[in-house]
Amino acid sequence: MYCVDMVAYSDNREETTEGGCMRIHAFHQNDIAALDAAVDGLLGLGGGLLLLLAEGGGWPAAELDAWARRQQGPFLGGIFPRVLHGREILHAGGVVAVLPHAFEVHTVLLAPPPELPADLSGPAHLVLPDGLSPHIQPFIEALYDQAGLASYAGGGCGFLSLKQQPCVLSPAGLLADVAAVASLPVDLGVAVRHGWLPVDGALQMVATDTCGNVIHTLDWEPAFQVYRRIVEPRAGVSITPENFFDVAKAYPLGLLRPSGEYIVRDPIRVEGESLVCVGAVRPHSTLTVLHGRRETLLAAADELDAAATEALARPPAGRLVFDCISRALFLGGGFQEELARLAPDDLPTAGALTLGEVVGTPRERIAFCNKTSTLALIP
Repeated sequence: MYCVDMVAYSDNREETTEGGCMRIHAFHQNDIAALDAAVDGLLGLGGGLLLLLAEGGGWPAAELDAWARRQQGPFLGGIFPRVLHGREILHAGGVVAVLPHAFEVHTVLLAPPPELPADLSGPAHLVLPDGLSPHIQPFIEALYDQAGLASYAGGGCGFLSLKQQPCVLSPAGLLADVAAVASLPVDLGVAVRHGWLPVDGALQMVATDTCGNVIHTLDWEPAFQVYRRIVEPRAGVSITPENFFDVAKAYPLGLLRPSGEYIVRDPIRVEGESLVCVGAVRPHSTLTVLHGRRETLLAAADELDAAATEALARPPAGRLVFDCISRALFLGGGFQEELARLAPDDLPTAGALTLGEVVGTPRERIAFCNKTSTLALIP
């Protein structure tokens, strides 16, 4: 059995839950007063707060920064293209969730070398980085060196415009080029799937020249030229810098892991003859081009809840979903079907459509992924 939520509806939808469940308050305006009311309604319930704000028509950045600095209790959060409340997608407003556990929040500057606090440890961590920072990979590696194998879940904050702006919320304010990390005293049930498959099982390329999240050459040829040569005959369209994102959302890159699986890398734009990705690509990495169909992505989402339940092995109090925004754009209207698979019941559920996903388990080291669905069950 798990917690059963009781829902009350008003101008700002609010969800409350019984016992030790995760409690959620959703609101639908990009307004500091609405955020304040949501937080006030959940204060004093004993746990740390997770604040997931939808970008909507924009937030008043200076006011939001000042609001964050005034808060007293532990919280972390960010601005995302969309946020999730159960099976509802919010384009504006946000979701405030109080977890059934207290936690400590650290704000880490991503500019290399990232400096993590010496006391950052524990069985699980929620991680919300600036999804468009070019310094995410060094931070991920430093976090693994510091905290080791553990449960990690989270996603990249940011805006659908793909222009870097302050987007990460913590007691330090509203900031860019940082990550907010909450260390939890309990393990999480974490699962991750994507459903993207190689366009050609024999196709492999070497990233011969890269810098952070920019790929300059593949097999010593300009990266954009190589990508066009592979994708244009399959997509049936001539690829230009102007239409690149619309085409590339269906043809991401796959970064080969030692296990033989692929981490998806989402190329988002062209600069000259180089490809700019969400997430770093190491020099000499082995890459391929991936493609997905609605059926393969939904089949992957079908596996998540059962996998996370098996990983937790005890009744959950709540569910967190971090699903890539470009995955939602690719699925279009079919994304509602994916969401029904990710939140198949009445367990209190909050989440975000992110710019990259953070995932790790006690058996597999932390990674920053793209075009992936990540689910974390909280005991």
